[in-house]
Amino acid sequence: MRKQRQRDAVWKFLTYSFVIVMTLGMMVPLYWMMVAATLPQEEFLQFPPRLYPGTAFFDNLAVLHEETDFLISIWNSVFIAVVYTVLSVLLCSMAGFAFAKYEFRFKEPIFYTILATLILPIQLLVIPLFLMMSQIGWTDTFRAIIIPWLANPIGIFLMRQNMKSIPDALLESARMDGATEFQIFYRIALPAMRSSVAALAIILFLFQWDLFLYPLVILEDSANYTIPVALSGLEESRRVNFDQIMVASSLAIIPMAILFLILQKQFVSGILAGSLKE
Repeated sequence: MRKQRQRDAVWKFLTYSFVIVMTLGMMVPLYWMMVAATLPQEEFLQFPPRLYPGTAFFDNLAVLHEETDFLISIWNSVFIAVVYTVLSVLLCSMAGFAFAKYEFRFKEPIFYTILATLILPIQLLVIPLFLMMSQIGWTDTFRAIIIPWLANPIGIFLMRQNMKSIPDALLESARMDGATEFQIFYRIALPAMRSSVAALAIILFLFQWDLFLYPLVILEDSANYTIPVALSGLEESRRVNFDQIMVASSLAIIPMAILFLILQKQFVSGILAGSLKE
């Protein structure tokens, strides 16, 4: 018994040590990015590197604002990601509810066909979507960035798995009380899935926030650029503005960090709930 406890203690120590080392390995680049955002260009390039924050953050931010439209790009990304997240969460929730609680012809083939689209890389879809957006006159518009990705297979799968946990008897009693199908979805199913909705919102927001290749092809005017596209334009042909890149990168992660800190408990519980449903 004593040897078993010792082995458990050693295993726990090794596990925690591994987790700590991996966490530090992921945090060090983020810390260096934050520090570099506060340094002028000449201090950024010095060796040995400075490991504590400087005082040039607002100076670098002012230069970034004067020389680029990056602050406009932040607003563009926030607007696109928020609108996309709201619409996609609603659409995926409705689709998940339908697949979980209704019977219709070819339900299973349709569902698994949707899941099969996960194997298609975004790069494969960029050219067909660009041609489609060009034909309908949507190039260089926000709706071309939002609408093609609304039906997210991961979102539909996650909501379907969680919607299965809602008792059918509860829905039947609501129908007997005269509730419409939309009222059942909006007033019963959706509130019961708050954790799953929060988890899905983070996943979808992050997907749209990080989307790069497709907006790079679709967007032409720099005033419409999203953050990833604007970041790619900060590297000039003869000079790399490290100070501007670090400030822009630091600003780019702030909204996602805030969103995750607010919804982290709901995110974890929503993901776990979806993984436990049959």
